[in-house]
Amino acid sequence: MTEEVQGVFDENVIGTIATINEDGSPWSSPLHMVTDGEYVYWFSKETTAHSQNIARDSRVSVSLVSSDMSKGPKGVYVNGRAEVLSGDDDIRARNVATKRLGSLPPVFDVATAYRLPLGQYDDEKSTGNCWYFYS
Repeated sequence: MTEEVQGVFDENVIGTIATINEDGSPWSSPLHMVTDGEYVYWFSKETTAHSQNIARDSRVSVSLVSSDMSKGPKGVYVNGRAEVLSGDDDIRARNVATKRLGSLPPVFDVATAYRLPLGQYDDEKSTGNCWYFYS
């Protein structure tokens, strides 16, 4: 991950995840997101619409857009299959989130951890300050 891409994650703790509803329509939700450079992590109750969508179809698209417009818009877009975490992977996700956020919001105590591999950088699709990854 380049320093510029990491900067977008460092400037933002809220990103948007898009999932696929049962009828095929899109569903978009803002969530706390963090990265360790290999994965994007988030936490959500399994009863939410996006979590139910992931349980049925794990394909997701995540986007983070920097609110710092001083050098123009900057965004990171990651597409792939979400994974539900447990055991050591869940602990790792919570440690990454704690390091980034300082402490975990209480709602995370009853939330499931998810991750999305950062995947491969798409040099052809990426332009300027917009970086695309696919896993």
